[in-house]
Amino acid sequence: MGKPRRRDRTKDRTNPIAKPVKPPTDPELAAIREKQILPIVADLTSPESKKRSSAAVAIANIIEDTKCRKLLLREQIVRILLEQTITDSALESKSAGWGILRNLALEEEADFCIHLYRQDILTAIQGIAKNVGGIRCASRNLTIRTDIAVDN
Repeated sequence: MGKPRRRDRTKDRTNPIAKPVKPPTDPELAAIREKQILPIVADLTSPESKKRSSAAVAIANIIEDTKCRKLLLREQIVRILLEQTITDSALESKSAGWGILRNLALEEEADFCIHLYRQDILTAIQGIAKNVGGIRCASRNLTIRTDIAVDN
């Protein structure tokens, strides 16, 4: 008697990142999403650095509004910020991206900070800290320690 064939479970799994974002059912939220959120998110992923910078600044300005913040989170803004904005070549985009993450952490509950920790935000913070420390030291001709450990 032969062995039973094992079922290949990997072909049934969908990519959670590639899932399309469901539009809100509330007409007011849908209108805000169409008028404000989608154009800004499209500009944030634009190949032009000026559009990316202005979109990042615009997001930083509307992040305090609860409805806009929730819609931005629904559009997976954190993934875009972590993958593209904070690693951008334009310094304005990069600093605005860090500002958006800071404002999100301030406005959202502690779960959001846990989410950022699970997304390995500490590695990005350590990388930017080395860059900032190197820039500051180069201007003052000083040396600093970059091997400072972060408590988990």
